Amino acid sequence: MEHILSSPTLSLLVILPSALAIVVLSSLVRSYYRLRHIPGPLLPSLTDWWATLNIWTGRPYSTFIPELHEKYGPVVRWGPNRVSFAKPEAVADIYGINHPFPKAASYEPMVVVNNGKPVPSLIGTRDEKHITELKRHISIGFSQSTWLKQEPQIDAVLQLLLSQLRAKTGQTIDLRRWLSYWSFDTLATVAFGESRGYLKHEGDIDGVFASGSARFKHWGMWMSMPSLEQLIYKNRFAQRSQKGGSALVQMALKRIRERKEGEKDAAAGQDLLGRYLAASQQAPDIIAPDDVLGLTISTIHAGSETTASGAAMVLLRVLNDPRVFARLEEEILAANFSTPPTFAQVDRLPYLTACIQESMRLNASPNCFERTVAPSGASIAGVTIPAGTDVSICEAFVNSDPELFGQDAAVFRPERWLDVEKARLAEMERAGFGFGYGRRHCIGQHLARIEMKKGLAGIVGGFKIHPTERPHFWVQDTQVKINLKVRLEERV
Repeated sequence: MEHILSSPTLSLLVILPSALAIVVLSSLVRSYYRLRHIPGPLLPSLTDWWATLNIWTGRPYSTFIPELHEKYGPVVRWGPNRVSFAKPEAVADIYGINHPFPKAASYEPMVVVNNGKPVPSLIGTRDEKHITELKRHISIGFSQSTWLKQEPQIDAVLQLLLSQLRAKTGQTIDLRRWLSYWSFDTLATVAFGESRGYLKHEGDIDGVFASGSARFKHWGMWMSMPSLEQLIYKNRFAQRSQKGGSALVQMALKRIRERKEGEKDAAAGQDLLGRYLAASQQAPDIIAPDDVLGLTISTIHAGSETTASGAAMVLLRVLNDPRVFARLEEEILAANFSTPPTFAQVDRLPYLTACIQESMRLNASPNCFERTVAPSGASIAGVTIPAGTDVSICEAFVNSDPELFGQDAAVFRPERWLDVEKARLAEMERAGFGFGYGRRHCIGQHLARIEMKKGLAGIVGGFKIHPTERPHFWVQDTQVKINLKVRLEERV
C-alpha cells in the first residue's frame, strides 16, 4: 500500500495546495496593502463577499456604508478595491468634468441582453468617449426649450390623470401607483407620440412596470459582484436562453419596428424616438441600431419611474409636515393657474421648487454610483487614491452635511433653499446630487422638472389630500418602496 502513491506524486499533492494558498494569500496581502491608508474593517478589505452578503440579507448600501462612516470617519474602505467618501468636496473630484472617471464595473449588471447580445444604454455604458459622442448628437432633444414644444402633449396626459383622480374622490387610492401610470404615459407620449394607456386601464397592461423593477433589483443585488453576475447570467448558454428579452426590451423593439414600418422616413417624427432615429441617420458610425435600442430602453425605464418616485416622495414629505404642506398649498392656490397649469405658471412658484429640491436632497439611493480612478491616480478631497480604485460618495452623509446644510440638515425644511447666496446655492445643488453631477448627469432632468412641477401643482391645486395611512417609505430588495394611500376631495 505504501507504494501506491509514488514520491513525486505525493510531493505534488503536498506542494500544489501549498502553492495555491501562497498565491491567494499573496494576492490578499497586495490588495490590502494598496489601500492600507484608508480606514475600515478588515474583512471587507479582503473580500467583496462581505458587502454582497449584507445586500443579499436585506441591508443595502444606504444602510451599511453610513454605519461604516459613523465608525471610521469621512473616508472609508468597504471592499478590496472600494472607497466611499462622506465629504461634499468629493463630489466634484469624483464626478466632475475636468478629469472624468469612467463608470465602474458595478454598472455591468445593469446592461440588458437582447438575443444573446448586450445592449448599450445611457446608464450602463462605461465607455466615456462613446457616451460623450452619443450625448453630443442627442442632447439638443433633451433641452427644456425642446420639451416645452411638447407641452400640449404633456398637458393632455396630466389632464387625464386629474380626470381619473376626480372619479376616485372619496375612495382610498394608492397615489404612488397613479403617479407611475401618469409618468409612464407621459414619457410614452413625448417619446413615441402616443400614450400606453396605463391611466386609462388603471394598470400595468404590458408588464413594463414589473420588468423595470426587476432590472433595478438585479442591478442592486449584483453590483458588488459584477464578475460573478457576468459568469452566471451572461455566459453563452444563459444568453441563448434569454432570446426575446424582457417586457422592457420587447416594448422598445416594438416601438422602433412600428416607427420604421409606419413611416417612409423613420426619422420624420418630432418625438424623442424620431430624434434618435434622425441622429442615427446623421451619424450611423456613432449611433448604431443597438444604440437606438439602448436609448429607447433607457427612455422608457429611467425616464418614467424615477419621475414618479420623485414626485411621490415630495408629496410624502410635505404631507408629513402640516406646516410645510399649508405653505405649499397656499402658494399654489394663490397662483390661481389654469387646469392643468402651464410650466411658465408653476416655474414661478419658489416654495414648490424648494420642496422638490429639499426632497431630492434627502432621497439617498439604496445603491452607490461608483467611478474608477484614472491610471494616473487621483487626490480626492485631499486623500491620495491609487489608479484603478472604485470610488463613490455616501449620499446619506453628503446630503446632510451640517456645515453646508445647517445643523438641522437631517430635517425636511424647504426654506433652506430660499434666500440663499448664489455661490452657496450652487454648492448645495452639487452636494444634493438629485440628478447626478458632471458628464454623466441625468440627461432627462429638464423633462423630470417640468413633469414634477406641473404634476404636483395640478394635484395639490385640484384636491384636498387626506392620508388614510401615515405616508412612509422603506427599502426592499435594494429599491425604495413608498406608501402613499390617500383619499382625495375635489376643491370647489
